[in-house]
Amino acid sequence: MSRPAFGQAGRGLCLLVACMAGGCASMHSEQPAPATPALVQSDPATTLDDLWPVSIGLYRTTSGDIYLGNLDSRIEVLEKRVRAGAVERSTILASLLYHRYKVLGRLDDAKAALALLDAAIAANPGLPANHQLRAIVRAGFHQFDEALQDLDMIAAAAPEARTATRTRHEIQLALGNYDALRDEFAASASLSLDFDELAHRADLRLLQGDAPGSEFLYRAAQAQYRDVNPVPLAWLHVQQGIALLRQDRVEEARRFFLAAHLRLPQYYLATEHLAECETRLGRFDTARTLYRSVIDQTGNPEFIAALSSLERQAGNADEAQRLSREAEAGYDSLMAAYPDAFGQHAAEFLIEIGQAERADALAQANLRLRQDVGSWLLVAQTATAVDDLPRACTAWTRAVATGLRPPELGGLDALAARCR
Repeated sequence: MSRPAFGQAGRGLCLLVACMAGGCASMHSEQPAPATPALVQSDPATTLDDLWPVSIGLYRTTSGDIYLGNLDSRIEVLEKRVRAGAVERSTILASLLYHRYKVLGRLDDAKAALALLDAAIAANPGLPANHQLRAIVRAGFHQFDEALQDLDMIAAAAPEARTATRTRHEIQLALGNYDALRDEFAASASLSLDFDELAHRADLRLLQGDAPGSEFLYRAAQAQYRDVNPVPLAWLHVQQGIALLRQDRVEEARRFFLAAHLRLPQYYLATEHLAECETRLGRFDTARTLYRSVIDQTGNPEFIAALSSLERQAGNADEAQRLSREAEAGYDSLMAAYPDAFGQHAAEFLIEIGQAERADALAQANLRLRQDVGSWLLVAQTATAVDDLPRACTAWTRAVATGLRPPELGGLDALAARCR
């Protein structure tokens, strides 16, 4: 489960969403901070482990409690104003709700954001900013065609819109439209002065099999960060942790998830990935506590399934079975409402519990939606599980034909040998 959870786009779009509505600066204004944050002077005992990922002691950001308290307060005020008839504030409210979803992982926030944007655009269809934000939210729900329609509207009205271009690139990456990203891949080894762009290029390097280059760019992104907002820095460290976890470098990955969790304890992706590492390292009690906290916060069946796997490894068969049934029911509910958004996650869960036929059907449905390298690899896995070697080999061949070399490709070496 080292893959990012539903809606977790690259390049930190959770911050972009909030900033589009002008909400970034005021969310952390209650805590004094230097105008241009910098590394705190370290003592001679400082080690490289303190610098990458940078520790809270060396780089201070707003506490998670203050940051989220301010965010909750702004949302509460805006909800009252919108209910009172100030519909012009609904777009700002939607941006903050979606931003909170990206931090806390509560799906109801994302659903509310999309409903607000649909209503705002129906009332006033000509505002590009509304379409830009809805494109991001729709992409989070894997409504890719609809998101591209929003971006096409922006291209006609405001062709110079840089954020719309970035969102389009994210969608093309998710769809596996790699030909449209040739220039992006070609530039991915180059440096930039932009935090967001460096993180994006790091993602692209890892997709191309360049793990050292990817880590270099993630480090460069951290060096460019100059803000007291804790979210982008925690997000960056989670991305590096995921990259390491995808390479089975669990101990190293844990350091990054722990750094993100300590900086922003409410950040659900940091918590659940830290729990995953603790499980893989055999620290079941710690992992169990982390999983229960993130399940209580999000209700996400993916994390219930992970806790079920933990209990099975710990020898608690009855509890593992109970949690597995709970996770399956949760996925059934989500799939009924959002099959495109959760099909890939559900397929991976069903493979783990031995329901190969159902998993394969979902993997094929996901492939009809998007033909990125990860979707081809998932079909290769599920087709192998149902003993359809020709289709598994076709999927593996298509994944290789992309020219990309993500870490997961090595996990199918046994299949590759059978296909040759």
